Amino acid sequence: MRMLKYGFASMLAVGITMLSPVEGQGPAIQLQLKAEQSMWRLAGTDALNRSFGPSAGKLAAEKTVGVFYSLWLGQHKSGQKAVYDIQKLSETNPEALNDVKGRPESPLNEFHFWGEPLYGYYSMSDPWVVTRHIELLTNAGVDYLCIDATNRVLYAEPVKNLLRVLTMFVEQGFKAPKVVFYTNSFSGTTVDDLYNQFYKSGIYNHLWFSPLGKPMIIGITEKNGKASDMTRHNEFTDFIKPEMQQYFDVRESQWPNGDYNRVSIPWMSWQYPQWNHNGTVAVPVAQHSHSVIVASAMHPESSRGYNNVTKQVEKDWTAGANFQTMWDAVFQSKANIDHVLITSFNEWMAIKYANAHGHDKVFFVDVYNHEFSRDIEMMRGGYQDNFYLQLARNIRRFKLKEVPPAGYKEKTIDIIKGLDSQWKDVESVYTDVAGDAISRNFLNATGTHTYTDNSNRNDITEVKVAHDKKMLYFRITTASPVTVYNNNDVNWMNILIKTKKPGSNFAGYQYIINRKPATRKKTSVEQSSGGYNWKASGNAQYVVKNNVMQVAVPLHAVGLTANKVSFEFKVSDNVTRYNDIMDYYVTGDSAPIGRMNYAY
Repeated sequence: MRMLKYGFASMLAVGITMLSPVEGQGPAIQLQLKAEQSMWRLAGTDALNRSFGPSAGKLAAEKTVGVFYSLWLGQHKSGQKAVYDIQKLSETNPEALNDVKGRPESPLNEFHFWGEPLYGYYSMSDPWVVTRHIELLTNAGVDYLCIDATNRVLYAEPVKNLLRVLTMFVEQGFKAPKVVFYTNSFSGTTVDDLYNQFYKSGIYNHLWFSPLGKPMIIGITEKNGKASDMTRHNEFTDFIKPEMQQYFDVRESQWPNGDYNRVSIPWMSWQYPQWNHNGTVAVPVAQHSHSVIVASAMHPESSRGYNNVTKQVEKDWTAGANFQTMWDAVFQSKANIDHVLITSFNEWMAIKYANAHGHDKVFFVDVYNHEFSRDIEMMRGGYQDNFYLQLARNIRRFKLKEVPPAGYKEKTIDIIKGLDSQWKDVESVYTDVAGDAISRNFLNATGTHTYTDNSNRNDITEVKVAHDKKMLYFRITTASPVTVYNNNDVNWMNILIKTKKPGSNFAGYQYIINRKPATRKKTSVEQSSGGYNWKASGNAQYVVKNNVMQVAVPLHAVGLTANKVSFEFKVSDNVTRYNDIMDYYVTGDSAPIGRMNYAY
């Protein structure tokens, strides 16, 4: 729940995915299956060495995961005249941060970031940021996003930006998250406005989360009881109108301190194990079980490191004990749970308030600093990408079979001939969205700085892999013709390889291919000698024709043998800070993005 100057608010939504509009069309079904299988074949290991591997497919019983997703960054410039970072202020200028009268470095009644996002203090109108978000959430297996409309604010520009990006993913066959809105205060009026702005035209029908055939929406009807704070503490009459109840699949708003409503949607849980709402439970990254609003009170339960089993805060809060024990309760539950709703991905901000309830002190709502906040999105420093990979790991456990996929048959490829027909029956196909490698030129959330990035070069869209007893073969496709090697870059069309063997590595990768092309047909294979330091381990052949690059690598050069061809890999191009694994989320193009890998 969030609090603005004009009221209280909260989050979230739920459900089961509907079929995308591309389904039902022959070639598009194959495209979607290929994209979905690429997600199943993803693997990853975080900085704490917690891993997940590929899967043979979905569980027999459909499971659904949603995540609360914020659109408000950059949309309240009158209440955020500069970037104020709570964590940095607490370390460098605590007097300003805690001044109840406010100071220029930390004004009262203005939005503060709890920390710095990996993508900077961004605006949700920035298409570069949203494109990366959707790629991340699609790869993680998120089925639906819940957009916060609980404060009566619709954020029309960011909504349209989000829907444009989602459409790009869906049209390429990717199982991108669908959308649902969460309303609460002025629920009926807000639903009317949402319908008129986004639903009435029908142009976004393919993006609505519609498990029962009608778009789901969260709000308040006469059947809410006292589940919401609005009905529990107010004389509430702004219910969702009958005609809107006919159009939408309406679910009731549920507060953690409200009365239990079986068919409501919880965005938070103060119980452990969590309340079960007809098969739906909340899985928060952190929760405020003493107060529904105040994060800056720093109660133990508000820490990312709070262990719900031991009732203690663990020393390393970056491991996410709170998040994990909430997930564990789902896995250990004897009652049916088929929907999980997660709080949250990218809230990032809270308004600085003071002097509430007779207390002469500063307070922040919902999010506060690195430890006492509940966002999953990657950040600069702090937990980096631990919570994103923790999200992906638990979603896979919840939704997918734990048995790995079957191996692939041997096949010899003559890359010099370069015939596409050689690759026709290759089953190991990994797809990456076209259009994620775009330039950035957009104002930050406060309008005080412009973020720019022009490192987009080769947009990787597909990788195929094959092997025989001696060689490993890659066929890499890009959206446009592959740029010509400039005889200088070490970050042109790299392939990073992770084997299961221990030893020196860069972020888990023991080998890298193509840092030093020697000729138009010969390139380098190198082994890590510790971090991003490499020594020669062999040579590979490569051929580039138009938008296809093919590479043939001796198995022994990457530590593999004929009877043990099992590895993880990624393809990257023009990653600027290539010796920092976090930059594989940011610059150039990586397939897959960030610290994730494809598994072969």
